[in-house]
Amino acid sequence: MGVGFSTVPRRGMRSILLLVVWQIWLERNARIFQRRGRFVPDLVAAIKEEVRLWGLTGAKYLTALLPPFVNL
Repeated sequence: MGVGFSTVPRRGMRSILLLVVWQIWLERNARIFQRRGRFVPDLVAAIKEEVRLWGLTGAKYLTALLPPFVNL
């Protein structure tokens, strides 16, 4: 059974949601336990880097959502 069109965006969105929540959790822990934090643009850059790294490792549902001009 092949992967349907609606499956790709749903799984990709779940991956993005997981990455965003994970980065926010890491930022929260850094602020609470290590007394350091990043500015919002730095946090967004970290999330983008994680998406790029996941794409390089073969997260096919995630990369299906990325625009074609994004370099992995």
